Amino acid sequence: MLRARKWRRRVLAAGLLCLASSRPAAADRVRFLAADREAAEARVELVLAAREELLVSAFIFGDDPFTLTSLALLRDAARRGLRTRVLVDAQWNKIPRAVQAHLLEEGVELREFHPFRFDRLSWILRRMHDKLIVADGRHLLAGGRNVESPYFGLGRQVRRRNYLDLDLLVAGDAATAARQYFHLLWSSRHVSEVGARASVAERRQAAARLDRHQSWLEARIAEAWANCDREPPLLTEVGPIRFLHDPIGRRRRTGAVGPGLRDLLGAARRSVVVESPYLIPSRSLRASLRAALDRGVKIRILTNSLATTDNLLAQSGYVGHRRELVRSGVELWEYSGPECLHTKAAVIDGETVIVGSYNLDPRSERWNSEVALVARDRTLAATLAASFDRHLERAWRIDSRGYPEGSETPFPGVSRSKVRKLRLLRLFTPFIRGQL
Repeated sequence: MLRARKWRRRVLAAGLLCLASSRPAAADRVRFLAADREAAEARVELVLAAREELLVSAFIFGDDPFTLTSLALLRDAARRGLRTRVLVDAQWNKIPRAVQAHLLEEGVELREFHPFRFDRLSWILRRMHDKLIVADGRHLLAGGRNVESPYFGLGRQVRRRNYLDLDLLVAGDAATAARQYFHLLWSSRHVSEVGARASVAERRQAAARLDRHQSWLEARIAEAWANCDREPPLLTEVGPIRFLHDPIGRRRRTGAVGPGLRDLLGAARRSVVVESPYLIPSRSLRASLRAALDRGVKIRILTNSLATTDNLLAQSGYVGHRRELVRSGVELWEYSGPECLHTKAAVIDGETVIVGSYNLDPRSERWNSEVALVARDRTLAATLAASFDRHLERAWRIDSRGYPEGSETPFPGVSRSKVRKLRLLRLFTPFIRGQL
């Protein structure tokens, strides 16, 4: 017990040191989290520095070392007396049942979005795609990363490809808006308490499993604490950050992330640069792109190639649009790896930055619950645009044939079996396009 108290004092001090540069100020302040390690460390720092409340939501919680370490950290927050709430999409809740039961016993509140119910069959189609951490209503982290090893450069732990992703850390009023949204969703009829049960022996085994991950994390934090001369990461002061979220419940035409982002696209005058892992242009998106191109706006989009995608079905809905997009004037690029592109972000007119969970596909537009952060700041936009430019070094541009430039095949470096699977799926795409 004494050791635990000493460790808590130490890690809290470490967390406060790392967050020293992010105390609330008159203007919102932000920091991009592009590198895997800094994204993981920022999450640890947020949890350790929190004093009253931690709100965490994600589309996916895995059953892997990163997830279990994260859950051990949240367990410790609950033990410190913080209100700790975790919300996960029911279809993608991979947390072992015994671990869930142990967390509930420790005071971590767990709920699921849209669990299967015979009287709510439409819930199968409507998923919660949010990725949020809100600490004390003062700090907010949002972006594309789920809670699973491959989103933090640790895919080798589960023998999966890593993701190239991006989050935005915010200190300011946007965190208050995100907190209000989280609590409204948490208390809505779309969310149910997790009723995980396990035997005493199973719960003890789960506790021991989390203890091992906590011990590993303690050692890493001790190493960071020993290097107390390191400079805390700086946050950039910007104007007000807009927190966009979809309505809770039935989707409407107004007040949702999709219409808000289309409004931003409609206001573009010079340039739009977008990264999206999935690109399945709906009728409304195609109309918005045409209108922008007609105004003389230069549009560049980077998405996954067949070689890097993690969703073959989504790719089947995209490849048929390649020629159409390029011939309309879109500068289209495909990422060649080695990671799978998972960033959902944009820069408009070199001054507006968008980071969130929203993909350019019908699921994000019509079905999923999504969130996004919008900032207007030229320095911030230049930083993100430079990152986008570096990604092009590992990408190929698509020409008017729908092929990578200079290639004699539409899918270079892809096995014949994967190409055959894609072509088979394309036969069914017209019938399920709205679900892609």
